[in-house]
Amino acid sequence: MVLPTRLEVIGGLYEATAEVWSAKTKEEVLAAFSRAQSEGQKLTLAGAQRSFGEQYLPPHGGKVLDVSSLDRGAQIIEQEPDGSVWIRAGGGTTFRDLHEMFPSYRVSCPPTTDTITLAGALAACTHNSAGYFADAVRAFTLLTPRGQTLFCSEASSGLERELFEHVPGSFGALGVTTDIEIRLRPYDPNRWVMVQSVYAGPASGCLDALERTRDDPRFSEGAGAVIYGVRGHSIVLGDELLPAGDRPRVPQALLTGEDLAFQSITQSLVHRFPRLAERILTGAYPMGAGRFAPLYGFLFFQRSYDEAHRRMTRGGFDKALLQVFGARNRMPICHMSWFFPRAELRAFVEGYFSVLERYPGLEKIVEQQDIVLLGPCRWPCHSMGRTEEPIGTLTASFAVQRGATSEKRVREFMREVTTRSAEFSPGARVSLCKQIHAEGATLRRMHRGFSEAVARLRAHTDPSGLLTSRMLKVLLDT
Repeated sequence: MVLPTRLEVIGGLYEATAEVWSAKTKEEVLAAFSRAQSEGQKLTLAGAQRSFGEQYLPPHGGKVLDVSSLDRGAQIIEQEPDGSVWIRAGGGTTFRDLHEMFPSYRVSCPPTTDTITLAGALAACTHNSAGYFADAVRAFTLLTPRGQTLFCSEASSGLERELFEHVPGSFGALGVTTDIEIRLRPYDPNRWVMVQSVYAGPASGCLDALERTRDDPRFSEGAGAVIYGVRGHSIVLGDELLPAGDRPRVPQALLTGEDLAFQSITQSLVHRFPRLAERILTGAYPMGAGRFAPLYGFLFFQRSYDEAHRRMTRGGFDKALLQVFGARNRMPICHMSWFFPRAELRAFVEGYFSVLERYPGLEKIVEQQDIVLLGPCRWPCHSMGRTEEPIGTLTASFAVQRGATSEKRVREFMREVTTRSAEFSPGARVSLCKQIHAEGATLRRMHRGFSEAVARLRAHTDPSGLLTSRMLKVLLDT
């Protein structure tokens, strides 16, 4: 007998209680599919459970299939003349696992925390400020509820080729992914990243500076902007990979060290006192300032948030210590992103702040309002779909008290931004990777292409609709 398990989402706003089945091999995945079919059950796939929203929570009465330990491990299968290698890795392998197995190599454009599984990153079509993780993937195996084992690659044809293009960003709607072939590039631990403050000042000059920085080839590791308050102080950072051995005599960049315990305390303080984030970042990055970062710490700079959440979840002394520093239980946060065509950058940002002005006081609980610019996206199920032109994303995080007025007002604000974006930025879409504060009809309108593509392919991989989640149910059940 499997006892129900309580699932608590990072970010503190969602949870569920459900039976959790576990599958550590491909055979166990297919057996779970067969069992669920025979029992008339619905299954929701769960990996490392690092989502902020309802991506891995089951609808009422559904079961959860935990694939976080599925075939963990990796091996080199091919070497390129430039020193890069292709590896084949199990879907449950994490980015931390990869670093431990291949310390002399790096993966391109990973998500910003290293506890996410490779299959989870592919399912969410994650990105960082330099690009998309899926661009480094050339093939994978898909296990479907119909019992199929499909090898999907760019060189495939027919259904397998379509699945290669549509699995990234499909959030487990099409099957379980494993045997992922990923390109790793040589990694020199003596190389550092310089995080440079190229602009610090009024928001009026922020977006021009961001575009210049994003288009400057010197900042190959990416660029981003943060705006505080309602069009308040802003900072634009450019990330430059320095030559091997070149370590400037400047302080280390925030959140890039290995002192995760200390950083988790900082995270809890910022969550409890959000205005502290502005003071810390403004002090660290005045105009022209630079800070160095080890490459691994730079790529996975949000590890400390994961660490703080892990300590809160574990309870005991660790939780008590964070609560001493003001952390609320589960550190509740409203955390949402919107994508938009880069051509609509100014229209979306201005529209966002015009809505924020209608909610006085919310600017006091902002933890972040970050903007990142990305190149064109080739993946149809990404939140923006396949695009010919570059895109941008704005991510907003507000520290809230669960069930209190602060949570209600922030949810209302985010829903209004989503609804009104059709007026000020017609190409905007809600990111499916974070929390989703939007009416179901609005979400389905924005992501009609996603829903239609997934429904068409599910006719071949999951005609009975075995795989679902709270999020997928809103998008696919009409």
